[in-house]
Amino acid sequence: MHVVQALAALSIGGSEFVATELTEFLVRQGVRVTVLAAPGPLSRRVAATGAQTLPWPVNRKRLGTLRYIGRIRRWLRDEQPDLVHVHSRLPALLTVRALKRLPADARPALVTSMHGHYSVSRYSGHMAQGDAVIAVSEAIRDYTLHNYPVDPARVRVVHGGASRQDFPYGYRPDDDWTRRTLAEFPELSGKRWLCLPGRLSRYKGHAEFINLLAGLAPDYPDIHGVIVGAGRAGSRYHDELVGLAIAGGVRERITFTGERQDIREWMAASELVFNLCSEPPEAFGRTVLEALYLGRPVVAWNHGGVAEILSALYPFGAVPPGNAAALRAQTATFLRQAPPVNRRDVFSLEASMRETLAVYHQLLDARNQEDSDP
Repeated sequence: MHVVQALAALSIGGSEFVATELTEFLVRQGVRVTVLAAPGPLSRRVAATGAQTLPWPVNRKRLGTLRYIGRIRRWLRDEQPDLVHVHSRLPALLTVRALKRLPADARPALVTSMHGHYSVSRYSGHMAQGDAVIAVSEAIRDYTLHNYPVDPARVRVVHGGASRQDFPYGYRPDDDWTRRTLAEFPELSGKRWLCLPGRLSRYKGHAEFINLLAGLAPDYPDIHGVIVGAGRAGSRYHDELVGLAIAGGVRERITFTGERQDIREWMAASELVFNLCSEPPEAFGRTVLEALYLGRPVVAWNHGGVAEILSALYPFGAVPPGNAAALRAQTATFLRQAPPVNRRDVFSLEASMRETLAVYHQLLDARNQEDSDP
């Protein structure tokens, strides 16, 4: 089997990690894999698998990117992969158009993954045009069926997953990591860290997090907020958040780490981990699952894919979406004593990968059956 994983770029993000993990898993299963994506921080992981890469800039939202339709079509014609799995919208547009220019009997099967609550548009609609459409949560399946004219039988739920190897229960960072981190961020020494993982994007709930810290600070002088995620210092949104922290009197109690690849260590070293995505809600909530796998208590808005994770693993951390008073009260309770996180292997990465591979096999088996019918 030859499978193509197509995504905008190998950057840090939920869909990017899924495509990378699928590549690693499939190669271990003896599957030939090609990755079509602009280079990024995850390129080394992909290269380490031995997978072929097509490092084309299919992430650039400009008219010139449309020329890759022809390039993708020619590559598909020459290489004849069995299946293309698309993880983001612009590569989906390019791939769908490339496939339409191939003879029907020369087209690989198409799988698309709905990794988010994409804005409803013709552009986003390409993500619902797969022969099989993978939704990363029940919430995303409902959203897809509500907003796009797609046969429900084609939409399969495959929840994301976390790895016990990468996120072992009870893990704590080693002394070297702690020493380096405190040297870089000395303000964290002696504090209890409240961690909000997520790039600096308005829907990720940074403002609510800062307001929460401002409300708790008088009663909990040892807490310190840590915002872990990509974001450019000096950007308009970053400056807005800094201004909000200054207004709330907690600027010295907020640390912006910028983009990190040691998110496991940050979450494991934190007292509490948060997910406060507003609208749209988190499609799945990867960091919520990873934090719970580590055994760290989570406080999160109870909607979207996060609600599905909390229901199965840690219902104590669920807070009504947007209810700031409930968020503050729940956090204060957890700071006094959080309910323990029990070890459970629900939503394992291995299960997620195998379910995806099963979708591939089902799709290809159905095609082979059609070809063999008289």
